[in-house]
Amino acid sequence: MQNGVCTEASYPYTSGRDGQTGTCQTSCTKKKLAIGKTKTTSGESSLMTVLNSQPATVVVEAANNVWRNYKSGVVTQCPGAPSDHAVIAVGYGTSSSDYFKIKNSWGAQWGDNGYIYLKRGVSGKGMCNVAEGVSYPELGGSPAPTTKNPTPSTSKPTPSPSQPTRTPAPTPSPTTKRPTTVKPKTTTRAPKPTSNSPSTTS
Repeated sequence: MQNGVCTEASYPYTSGRDGQTGTCQTSCTKKKLAIGKTKTTSGESSLMTVLNSQPATVVVEAANNVWRNYKSGVVTQCPGAPSDHAVIAVGYGTSSSDYFKIKNSWGAQWGDNGYIYLKRGVSGKGMCNVAEGVSYPELGGSPAPTTKNPTPSTSKPTPSPSQPTRTPAPTPSPTTKRPTTVKPKTTTRAPKPTSNSPSTTS
């Protein structure tokens, strides 16, 4: 089930029999189910087996005064006409006698808060034909994947980051040595004195 089905709590059934006409809704709380296939069976024992794990749809004869006037208790007699109404079997148990619990679609004001109890242990089709035609979905697995066409993106693609640039190691400053001053040697020698001194004239 691709889009889901409304839960009964969020979209309850209403019937003209109880004066609730209801209104159509455009949204609801949905639940997704994976339905493999619908199975069918018949007979009371088969119906009980199904009810041990889930509800089941059954067909009954309801166009009679037994159903129209039902208020409470376990129904032990039906006219025996062909089935004409689909309802949901939700369980079974024992009270004054063994019974099947059936949920009708005529609102909570009808019957026992919307339910009727049909005697269990009746041969053949069951009380009011309740075991004549039983159908139920085979549940389980994951919902089928929904394949959607990809939506084209209008945004610009983000450029891929470039390779990180390495920071060059700083070039070492040249070491300047202070020049060494070599004192030059004196190569000029003082002249030797001459023995012949100039004569002095008086």
